[in-house]
Amino acid sequence: MPWIEIVLSPQSEWNEEGLEDWALALGAFLTERGTGLNPRIRMLPGLNVVQLGEAGIGELTLSSSERLVILDGLSLKGNIECDFARFVVRFARQMGALGVCISISSATEKHFWRKLGGIVQPESVPLKSPIDKAKVGIKQLAKFSLLVTYEGEPVLCLEPITCNSHAPGLVSLAQRRLEKMYGGSPLGFASRLAVHCPWNISREQWDDLLSFSRLQAFDLLEDLVINS
Repeated sequence: MPWIEIVLSPQSEWNEEGLEDWALALGAFLTERGTGLNPRIRMLPGLNVVQLGEAGIGELTLSSSERLVILDGLSLKGNIECDFARFVVRFARQMGALGVCISISSATEKHFWRKLGGIVQPESVPLKSPIDKAKVGIKQLAKFSLLVTYEGEPVLCLEPITCNSHAPGLVSLAQRRLEKMYGGSPLGFASRLAVHCPWNISREQWDDLLSFSRLQAFDLLEDLVINS
């Protein structure tokens, strides 16, 4: 689906601590408009999903590591939806977001978002070739969140998590040391597609990216933990 991004100049650093206040303000806004919606926050590794519970309003996702607000499924049917869209952009800036990303389904929606400063982004395309290990890289996104790159482009976001067992493959010394620091439980990474990934990734390619980046990821994570 085509999408559009409004690049923001944030007024502050990412303010995740203010998320609950933000959700309350959002609920008050929707109540004033007579929708009767009561937004709830569902927390996932590196993500906060604000569930709005009504078709047409869509789903709001806050990617902490990427500092992005993602709005999916909003149908601009009337004044309430348009006011809601402007509200999201305003508060995204106050939250310290670097951008607002929106899926669009019509020329009318594209025109509306472009008036707010949105830039239409190219749709992702299939990555046709097998993953070349030499082209896989790893870098810090924010705090302990990591980014897997391919040919220098963002592909996967990684969030450290505790697991019931180790993933298949080698367990590095860096991983062992980190596990010892955190009580001995196996550590791994929750992964999700980066918002700005230019490709559609197959399940096999996804697994290869994780496999080829794992040792680098734990080395970098250990450095970040030691120096935090």
